[in-house]
Amino acid sequence: MKKTILMYWPLAVILPLAAAAYIHACSEAASRASQAPLAAGQLTAELARTVSYGLVDDNAGAATKNMRATASLPAPPTF
Repeated sequence: MKKTILMYWPLAVILPLAAAAYIHACSEAASRASQAPLAAGQLTAELARTVSYGLVDDNAGAATKNMRATASLPAPPTF
């Protein structure tokens, strides 16, 4: 009996690790597949929804100019 346990313990360790790696790889592939490109109608609906929630500004050109103006660092204090 001791010989069989000593002989097969690597299988008891490797098989669960291999199963976990397989499940992990399958779940990553499934998450990548769900990020397929959207159709034009669905894309415009998503854009309209983000604008209505306020996540995207309607006037994007003015927003980029304001971001550049506020991105400058303040002058270092003089002692």
